[in-house]
Amino acid sequence: MKKSKAKKAKEHDKRNGIEAPVAEPGEEATQAEETAVDKCEAGRDSVEDLQAKIELLEDRLLRAKADFQNFQRRSAIERSEAIRYANTELMRSLLGVLDDFERSLAAAENSDNTASVVDGVRLVYENLVKALRQHGLETIEALRQPFDPHFHQAVMQQASEDHPAGTVLQETARGYRLRDRVIRPTKVIVSQSPDANKPSESDTRDGEAAQDESAWKEGEPG
Repeated sequence: MKKSKAKKAKEHDKRNGIEAPVAEPGEEATQAEETAVDKCEAGRDSVEDLQAKIELLEDRLLRAKADFQNFQRRSAIERSEAIRYANTELMRSLLGVLDDFERSLAAAENSDNTASVVDGVRLVYENLVKALRQHGLETIEALRQPFDPHFHQAVMQQASEDHPAGTVLQETARGYRLRDRVIRPTKVIVSQSPDANKPSESDTRDGEAAQDESAWKEGEPG
């Protein structure tokens, strides 16, 4: 590697016992520039190595980016397929129920025995309930239980002396939940106190006063 002129002069003066002169303020800047040039020349190979490493890292980055894009495309396709065929297992379990329906209908057409038709329908119903339970469907029990707005939907109220107010007296449509999520609340008739619909004493007095006033006005001469 070539040496700078300043460095050669320093080595020559040192060999010959010549002391280096005190640098003037302007000369210090010149020496600093020459030192920086020497360092750049000495580190030229390192810069080339760094440039090669940068190119290698850029290539790896491009490959990783392409792999990630491919992964995103595959994930999107798999997610779409999963949503499209999410009910495959449920449909497969209901095929047996569909077979039962077809056999029951064929038997009903060729038979005058009403009892056998009823038995066939009951069998289909039981198989359907079993298939739905296997996939997490559960009925919501409500009869004779306190009304709960999270699971029940009141369609009307009915006075009852045998049950406390707010008790479910009747189910008009059964409710269902899928595992821990309600998908349809049970429609119910809820009990209320027998005195709830009775008019109070003040309402009775007001009504009687209104009737008396109406009768008095009708009796007035025109």
